[in-house]
Amino acid sequence: MKARYLGTLFGLAFAITLAVIVGQRLSSEAMAVMVGVIAGVAASIPTSLIVVWFATRTTMPRAAPEAPRPAQQAEPRIIVMQQPAQPMPTSAAYQNYAGYPPAANYPALPARRFTVIGGAEVSLDEPEPPQEVLWQR
Repeated sequence: MKARYLGTLFGLAFAITLAVIVGQRLSSEAMAVMVGVIAGVAASIPTSLIVVWFATRTTMPRAAPEAPRPAQQAEPRIIVMQQPAQPMPTSAAYQNYAGYPPAANYPALPARRFTVIGGAEVSLDEPEPPQEVLWQR
């Protein structure tokens, strides 16, 4: 029993000495981070204990005995019948659908121009002209 108290005392003294030495060598910013981490962990402990309490409270067995259930009737049989497969309609079936003219009669849309905000003044839809390279002789 005495050895256990002595071991605990030495362990506690070692931890305090280590904390003092490390604390003296850390900068104030690093010390602020360490204190913030320790405070955050300490603040999360009560919340974790509440979550564990709620989780274990719902899994405890109930003491009230359940009444025997009456015999249930068998479920009715359900029969699903599918329709016979029908062929897929071809594109010719859709050509004059709802009176719309064919796609070839629509007017051509004007070319769109894009401006990149924050970029150089370059049009994205026009290809760059080829650059000539002069080889030195």
